[in-house]
Amino acid sequence: MSEIVAARTFTARLLGQETALVLHGGGNTSAKGVEKDVFGESLEVLYIKGSGSDLGSIEPAGHPAVQLARLRRLRALPGLTDEQMVNELRLALLDARAPNPSVETLLHAWLPARFVDHTHADAVLAIADQPDAERICSHVYGRGLVWVPYVMPGFELAKRCSDAFDALAKKGETPSVIVLEKHGIFTFGETAKESYEAMIAAVTRAERYLTDSRRTTIATISTARRVTSADAARPKIIPKLRGTLARLAKEPVESGPVLALRASEQVLAFLDRPDAEELVATGCATPDHVIRTKPTALYLAKPNYDDLDALGARLEHEIVQYAHNYDGYFRSMCAAKEVQRTKLDPWPRVILLPGIGICTVGRTRKDADVSADIYEHTVQVMTDAADIGRYEPVSRSDLFDMEYWSLEQAKLGGPKARSALSGKIALVTGAASGIGQATALRFLELGAHVALLDRDEELLGQVHASLAARFGKKTVFAAPCDVTQWASVSAATNAVVEFFGGIDVVVSNAGTAPEGRLDTGKGDAALRSSLEVNLLAHNHVARAAADVMLAQGTGGALLFNASKAAFNPGAGFGPYAVAKSALVGLMRQYAVDLGKYGVRSNAVNADRVRTRLFAGGLAESRAATRGISVDEYFRSNLLAREVEGRDVADSFAYLAGALATTGCIVTVDGGNSAAFPR
Repeated sequence: MSEIVAARTFTARLLGQETALVLHGGGNTSAKGVEKDVFGESLEVLYIKGSGSDLGSIEPAGHPAVQLARLRRLRALPGLTDEQMVNELRLALLDARAPNPSVETLLHAWLPARFVDHTHADAVLAIADQPDAERICSHVYGRGLVWVPYVMPGFELAKRCSDAFDALAKKGETPSVIVLEKHGIFTFGETAKESYEAMIAAVTRAERYLTDSRRTTIATISTARRVTSADAARPKIIPKLRGTLARLAKEPVESGPVLALRASEQVLAFLDRPDAEELVATGCATPDHVIRTKPTALYLAKPNYDDLDALGARLEHEIVQYAHNYDGYFRSMCAAKEVQRTKLDPWPRVILLPGIGICTVGRTRKDADVSADIYEHTVQVMTDAADIGRYEPVSRSDLFDMEYWSLEQAKLGGPKARSALSGKIALVTGAASGIGQATALRFLELGAHVALLDRDEELLGQVHASLAARFGKKTVFAAPCDVTQWASVSAATNAVVEFFGGIDVVVSNAGTAPEGRLDTGKGDAALRSSLEVNLLAHNHVARAAADVMLAQGTGGALLFNASKAAFNPGAGFGPYAVAKSALVGLMRQYAVDLGKYGVRSNAVNADRVRTRLFAGGLAESRAATRGISVDEYFRSNLLAREVEGRDVADSFAYLAGALATTGCIVTVDGGNSAAFPR
């Protein structure tokens, strides 16, 4: 790796780690250097960020090298189509396997500086999204400012920027900064450090201007009562919103989008501004954000959180109206531009709920977080812009061009393949070991988002870290929980809702395996304890989950880990068998009570799975009652096969998608005729 590439990578990461400068693949960076081709001849090259790469984590390979001479010749052309430009950029690559160079590669190539940085800094957007932005930027940056009126990225923008740069230089001024109207900022230098420091200095000047120019902040009316009401209702409002979105978008049954919630003081204060709805309706802070946020967010004005039924009806009405408005926007733009496009889905990506916060929508929690990050910064830009003048970003026409630009859509990739449990949010109790851990793993493999609950915080943390490293930290959530305590279950369930937006599947698995004869005082005490853990705790979990599922209104699956002991109790194992038998009854009652709401209730009867449940001598004790060895005990079934946690997990996964099955018991015990359900 050359010294130039190393320096480029280092300062690019510095920029990328500051979210007030760039977000999620935004911005780009470059450096000019020399490489040798296969003939050993030296070539001038441009190391340019690959399209869609994230500056915060970029590696040296993220700045593929392209031949500068070829790119510079393109400047003499009167124009290039997007397809021609992309083809030329790929033809200029030194390595055909490299990612596509940034759509702004030509702009970087045609500037004379060795290092060039481009960001969408919040402070710069706040002054560039003004009706008199050129005047303001001239005041902020003075001599050396290269001002470029708005034009979409690509060949034309590169041409205008380089022409404006050269024109200023011909006047005897030394260009020091390029500001793109309603888009972003470029800085440059002969070293990576010089270009980076120029960016920081330029953004700092914009920040100081905002501070010095800010008018008296618009006062907001106290909403303490409404905020308190929203806090109390939040655990049902969020799943109600998720369910509404799922139904309207005709998502697969018992699945839906994942939601992310942001509720900082800054966000809540913005949503309470009297001009918030007007600002939101104005549009994106920079057109680059439109593929993540749509042209506008959906703002729910003056919501009443005290009447959840009325709120649900209003949410549905507002979302339908949003889609209707989007359809109108699409038709009118296609007609005005005389183009044909394939309409994207019309549903909002960002829903703004005063008193609650920003709710963003995605196929995954990672996708929802990207939109949430972007909109939090949009809130900052709108606030600053409105407080110093008037927020006036790009027009709907310009947003449409960007939203339906093939090069921008390519950043999102094509449609993702759906796995068996894609779109489902699953909650698993006792998830830190044994069957619970195996089930969480299997659900993640099948595409679900999974919440892990367990009372062993240390072990839970280890399992969470392991699964998050494999499947992504936003795909797995962990919450310590004692299922015997309603308050603990309720708090953990609410945390899951706030993290993912709802719950579609519950695997109520946590339990113990106490022994004792019921005709003894010790056995009686063990029974009472077992009923708390192996029966009543399951009701805590089911009750909390049912609240969420009913709020969603899209059905759901309550799945219980029962036991073959419910049908075939063993000697001296009454405290366990009686509670598990009652658990089967609990499962059936939920099937009867919640069937009309589309909520299914089923159980898995597993037997003799080597987990921590059998620790402390229990396996030896149960084997001794039968006069066999421990290994023989675990293989003592009709199939002579030891049942594993994954076998049970597969059954839970099947039941999670068995839409026509409720009140059912699936045996996973290797075959035990005495325990056949009847």
